[in-house]
Amino acid sequence: SAYLVADRVEVVTKSMQPGSPQLRWESSAGQSFTIADDDDSDDPIDTSGTRIILHLKDDSLQYMETSKVEELLKRYSEFIEFPINVWKETTEYKKVPDDEANKDLAEGEEPKMKTVPETKVGYEQMENAKPIWLRSPGDVTEEEYDEFYKTAFRSSYDEPMKHTHFVLEGQIEAKAVLYIPGMLPFELSKDMFDENARNIRLYVKRVFINDKFEELMPRWLKFVRGVVDSDDLPLNVSREILQKSKVLSIINKRLVRKSLDMIRDIADDDDETKYLMFWNNFGKYLKVGIIEDE
Repeated sequence: SAYLVADRVEVVTKSMQPGSPQLRWESSAGQSFTIADDDDSDDPIDTSGTRIILHLKDDSLQYMETSKVEELLKRYSEFIEFPINVWKETTEYKKVPDDEANKDLAEGEEPKMKTVPETKVGYEQMENAKPIWLRSPGDVTEEEYDEFYKTAFRSSYDEPMKHTHFVLEGQIEAKAVLYIPGMLPFELSKDMFDENARNIRLYVKRVFINDKFEELMPRWLKFVRGVVDSDDLPLNVSREILQKSKVLSIINKRLVRKSLDMIRDIADDDDETKYLMFWNNFGKYLKVGIIEDE
């Protein structure tokens, strides 16, 4: 994947074993590579660890921009548990005495201050969200479910109508949280089957993989939002791999069943206005489901 944006890659690494040398692996997108001692490097690794250096292609220089790096981290590594630090330039403002204005300052008078910018460069830790689907459902409050929904799906004005939190066990193990929105998502208001609508997110070991696997959920449940996270799948999972392993089919059936359970709960609620609101927003999808679902 590195060679999609770089024409040369270096990997510098040092083992935690005492006396281990620092080594440098290098390749230029070909089948050959070199490995050499790197103990005389001008930038040695202090204790142990690995440093990956990408020499970007001319058409990939946007990945040197801090905003682009943060955007990618927010999208793909939002729920990674270990800390991620980004090298960036930040500007802070502080108050200092105004020498010019204080030239004629009378004795005992409070000195005049001015605000000046101060630029700092260094590592800043990204704020990562906590993946609530890894916790036991009994340990998560209603407020936490609602807050996760609003944060994960950028729906600050929408209160989810219903949610379900469950574990898939058997042929594949995974954890999932599904939501029925309180209102029709904006992207579906113009096109009820908008191909760009991203409703179900697939994660592997808390790393975001894709939100466009149409096989995860039938299109008549396109309004249902949620996350699915599995430790069984490889991080470089593709649609072809999933189709061959029949994993998508297994996940699909469980997601559909749980979605229907949520709809039944809304229909059985003593407050009849809830199902009326659900039907007004999403009834047309169920009509399509009757026709399309075998």
